[in-house]
Amino acid sequence: MTKASSVQVPRIAAHRGGMGEAVASSIEAFRRAAIDLNVDLELDIHPTKDGELVVFHDDRLDATTNMEGWVHDYPLEVLRADLDLSNGVASERVGIATLEEVLAVSGTAQVSIDIKEDLGKDSWIEARVGSCLAEYAMTERAVVASFLDPPLSRFRQLYSGTTTAASNAESIRWYQDYQNQEVSSPPYQVLSLPLTLMGSEYLTKDLVDWAHRQGLAVWVWTVNEPEDLRRVQCMGFDVVVTDYPTRALEVYVG
Repeated sequence: MTKASSVQVPRIAAHRGGMGEAVASSIEAFRRAAIDLNVDLELDIHPTKDGELVVFHDDRLDATTNMEGWVHDYPLEVLRADLDLSNGVASERVGIATLEEVLAVSGTAQVSIDIKEDLGKDSWIEARVGSCLAEYAMTERAVVASFLDPPLSRFRQLYSGTTTAASNAESIRWYQDYQNQEVSSPPYQVLSLPLTLMGSEYLTKDLVDWAHRQGLAVWVWTVNEPEDLRRVQCMGFDVVVTDYPTRALEVYVG
């Protein structure tokens, strides 16, 4: 099947920097995606024990690195000294990056930042994210996301002018409204939807069109296979999140 020329080419976002082509969440993965490939970035952040924000997906280190335990139980200095994001696969140890370091190499990319932890009413994470975006002139190129409602609520109160994505609960409510054909007035500007729902296909062009009529941008994750990449393009998604940005560029651009 050839690329359809009559439909819009979506933007491509490198999931965790393009984890199918580089070490996930590494500074080199993000630099390569943003600068060499000129695609957008998707990343996740956790707080450290000493009040820094590091870029890492899982709550715990065990599954993908050479260390064990919760990310938030370690100070940045220890993570810098000991952590290997490649878990010994790369020829040299791959260190963890801070949010600031990734923003510094993001070029002109749009960046989706997923807040992975809720620190409660005294949380400092949301204010720190906002200040980092301002420092790197990213407030108009960022999407702040979280599966959790409280961090998004706090961030929206602090930075109402910055784009946010729907939380998990908000996405479910929106989908229910779509099924009932009820127009909502959501506090977010982006819907970020999984490619399948409980293993079943559910996405349609009508769903995407319905979201667009409400003024929402629609992202889809995580899309890796060429046939799926072509299929979501025909549905009109604005941004396609993928582990393989080079493959997506080949499908969409040639």
